[in-house]
Parts: sequence; structure tokens; C-alpha cells
Amino acid sequence: MTAVLPPPVAPGGGFLLTPAARSGVFSREQTSEDQLEMADAARAFLEGEILPHMEALEAWAKNEAGDSLLMIEKLREACDLGLGSIELPEEYDGLGLSLTTSLLCSEALCACASFAATLGAHAGIGTLPIAYFGNDEQKARYLPKLASAEIISCYALTEPGNGSDALHGKTNAVLSDDGSHYVLNGQKQFITNGSWADISVVFTNIEGKYSALIVDLHTDGVTRGAEEKKMGIRGSSTCGLIFQDVKVPAEDLLGQLGDAAKIALNILYVGRLKLGFATMGTAKYAITKTLDFCTSRKQFGRPVIEFDAQQGKLAEMAAWTYACDSACYRAIGDIDAQIALLPEGHTTLDEIAILRQFGLECAIVKICGSETLSRVLYHALRMHGGYGFCEEYQIERLARDNVVDTIYEGTNDINRIVLSGALVESAYMGTIPFRETLESIHSDLRDGEDTLAATGDYLAAEEIRVLHLKRALTYLTERILIGIGKDVRTEQQVLFMLSDAIMALYLAEAAFARTVQLGADHDQAGVRADLVRLALHDAEAQARSSSRDALAHVETSGLAEHLTNIDRLFGDPTMPVVAIKRRVAEHFIAAGRYDI
Repeated sequence: MTAVLPPPVAPGGGFLLTPAARSGVFSREQTSEDQLEMADAARAFLEGEILPHMEALEAWAKNEAGDSLLMIEKLREACDLGLGSIELPEEYDGLGLSLTTSLLCSEALCACASFAATLGAHAGIGTLPIAYFGNDEQKARYLPKLASAEIISCYALTEPGNGSDALHGKTNAVLSDDGSHYVLNGQKQFITNGSWADISVVFTNIEGKYSALIVDLHTDGVTRGAEEKKMGIRGSSTCGLIFQDVKVPAEDLLGQLGDAAKIALNILYVGRLKLGFATMGTAKYAITKTLDFCTSRKQFGRPVIEFDAQQGKLAEMAAWTYACDSACYRAIGDIDAQIALLPEGHTTLDEIAILRQFGLECAIVKICGSETLSRVLYHALRMHGGYGFCEEYQIERLARDNVVDTIYEGTNDINRIVLSGALVESAYMGTIPFRETLESIHSDLRDGEDTLAATGDYLAAEEIRVLHLKRALTYLTERILIGIGKDVRTEQQVLFMLSDAIMALYLAEAAFARTVQLGADHDQAGVRADLVRLALHDAEAQARSSSRDALAHVETSGLAEHLTNIDRLFGDPTMPVVAIKRRVAEHFIAAGRYDI
């Protein structure tokens, strides 16, 4: 099937103020055959070359004398298949394919976060800064060798005293008197691939401007710290880098002086998308593994999966994952739609500017992917019972690997700040029709009317629920902005409530739009409609809770009136959840895997 681009949606929260989407939302069902073939190749590599060697891939980290060469070997094999150069231009030995193709492969390379981290640190954050911001000479010198993993890269931003505040590091570089090189001094921490990387993109102060250098890690004065003893991703390398009077050729300045923020933040947008897709793919894998176990495991003379409580968990896992899947593809579809509007001959930097505009949606993908996986794995562990706690079963490894997903590429707390901040900025700047939508809402509240109407027959009731959510959260956003005023940057707890509610809406609407587009005649229409209902029930519960807590804090007077208004805007929350969960579970038990 040929990919169909959706009509452009205003970035920065425009989805909140538009009608419920019944068409034009990108989903996995619209990916092209070529994209699917590339993802299938990635999946085959994972299943044939990575998962069978998991014990060996993790063993080196348990013993300081262990052998890390197997991971390097697998990294180079992946790059031989093109998995490390999907987005690189063909002139530099890359495949020259789309970001969407790369994200499909990130999803396919699930279930082994150690390998995903190694490949991502090399081909993603270790290579893309050079591809995006390097000059022609730097690209020609580095990119072909990075594409094949002849040389391995890493990304050195975090410092011992600067984690989330990463752009205020103390590392410093001084230009030599003759202008031929920089002298670099400082320390970086938690560097993925640090033990075996050949080069690194290093962020440093130069003349009072935070900048980036491409540093040869085999240069005199570079010291690699001891491997971190980590909870998860044990097969990957994580260590510190120490620079003591390291001479870096002046021609290895990446971009211009002071470009650190531009380079670091734009690379993070791509990283957040890829991490969201990878964790979403792992959630599907965990559901299938849990089904395998609970179908064969018997208690009280019956397979565990036949018990109603387990079926409820299975249905929740499937609904969370379906909504997350839908949201991930919706986001990249909206981004691609905006990129398609760029004039012919546009540059990579033009595309990066589009990504920056969708910072809110990138944050949603990162948060929802990592936290959906956390929720799925918590259920999976309990459904495995004691076996879920044992290394013999993969759920144990997936659970400890998942913890770091909520930390890197910007912690989920930082991403919630990005999300709410982008929405507030869009509302204030007028880049989304915030005031116009509010006028309609307040008019209906004054007149005691409910003017909402479905625009189609299929899933009409669900469409109304989406519209109620949008209006309620638009109202909530207004009350929060009025209530906290100039304290918008410090009232983080309230902004987190808003972020969680907005994110829940985004996921539920994405699931709705995807399902409506497939139509009532689709062979999985019944279970997909039920998954939409569960996603909406989840979103409504999250949004109602966040709204009441936020209003109780920001409203110093008239709280009762605003609580009444928000309840009216939410509409009727009644839904036969237990029956829906049983139907969903029945489908996946029959399928024996996550098959949607």
C-alpha cells in the first residue's frame, strides 16, 4: 500500500482544537511495501543475530575481564545491512531513506535494549549531528566510515554535575594561539558506547559559547572511565570520558560557535521519536511472550490465561499498546505532511525546523512509548508470577532495561515540561486557534447547550467522547493559564497534570482515527473498536482526575462553578468496561500474539 500523507495539522498542540479526526491521520497500515521490507529485514536480524546471543551480549558487563567484541561485531553486521545508515545521504554511502522508514526499523529492533542503545548511540545521536550540521569536508571524512561502523561514534553531552541541565556543562576548550587546534579539558558522564567508540560529538564551552567538537577518542589526553554497573542495558557500554589537554583540530568544530543548543535539542527530537517507536515495539513483544507463558502455564487445573483477572490485564495491555502505536504513527505522519509542503530543493535543516515545531508531539511519543512499556511490563511480570522475576524468562530483562527509557533522551519529567510549555506557547502566540475555540465553549456553557455532533455513523458515540475530551481540556488549559499566570514555569505539578491529560487525549484520538479510517468492514473492526473504547475510558479517567486536581489548586474562588463546567464538558463517563475487556482478551487469546 502506498503511504498516504495526512493534511497538515498545526504543530504544538493543534490537534486539541480541531474536530475529531476521521480521515487523513497516518497509521502503520499506510506504510509502503519498501518500508515494510526494510522493517522485516531489521526484525529478521534481531531474531536471528541478536536475541539468540543475549546471554553472551550481556556477559561481558558482568565481568570486567569480559569480551565486548561480540556487540561490536553485531553492530557492524547491522550496519552492513544498512541499519546504521538509513537516513544518511547516498553520496556518503547511506541508504537515503525517510525518517519514517528509520522509525519502523526502530520498532522492529525491539526486545533488546542493549543492542538498540548501542546502534542508536552510534547511528543516531553519534552520527546524525555530523550529517545534519557538519560541513561538506566533515561529512565526506566521517559519514562513510560511520555508515559501515568502520569507526564507532558516541555523543558526549551529560556531565557529573549537569544532567537535565545539560547545556550548562563545565567542559571547556581554548583555541591555540596559532588557531590550528582547540585544547579540550573536562569530564563527561553516562556516555553510551564510551568504552569502544572511536570518535565522539563532545559539547563544550568555547569563548563563552556552548559549542560542539568532533573528537578523536584515540588522541592523547583522553581517558575512559570504568564501566557503570547498571540496572539494565547491561550489554551496552556506559562510562565516563575525561579530557585532559586534548588537542582537537580546529576543522573539527561542528557547526558554528554557540551552536550546541541547536545541535543537541534537534537531535533529541529525532531520538525521542525513535525511542518511542522502539519501546512501543517492545510492548508488543512483551504481550506475545506473556500470552505464550499464560497459555501453557496451568494453575488449579486451568491455563492461567483463562482466569478473568488475567484477561483483564491482557486487554489493558493491548489497549495501551494499540493507542501508543496509533499515536506514534500519527505524529510522524503529521511531521511528514509538513515536510511535504517544503519547496523543492529544501535542505535537511529545513526538515529539522519542522521537527522542532513538533516538539510537543515528539515529547508525547517518547513519554507514551516508555511509560506504555512500563505499564505493560508491570502486568506481564505479575502474569508470569515468580517466573517473571527470574532471568530465564525475558520479562525480567525487559523490565530492568525499560527503566532507562524514562530517563534518557530527556527524562519524562523534562518531556512533560516540554509538552506543556509548547502548548502554552502555542496558545499565547496564537499559532493554534485557542481563543476562537474557547469562545465557542463558553457560549455553549452560558446557553446550557451541547452542540456536539458526530460527523459519521461508524463509532459515532466514540467521536462524541473525543470531542468532549477536547473541549474539557481546552477549558482546563484556559483555567490553568489564568490561575498560574506568571508562575507558568514554576508550577510544574499542575503543568504535569495538564500534560498527562493532553497526552491521554492524543493517544485516544489517534486510536479512534486509525480505526475509523480502516472502516467497519475491516476484518478486525470489532476488536479495534473495543480497543478504542478502552483507550477513551483510560483517557477520560486520566483527564477527569488531572482536571479536578488542577482546578482545586489554581481556582482561588468559584471552584464549584468550574468543577461543574468541566463535568458538563466531559459528558457521560459510563462504559461497560468489563465486558469490553473480555471481548478484547478473547481476540488476543485466539490469535496467540499481539496481531494488530
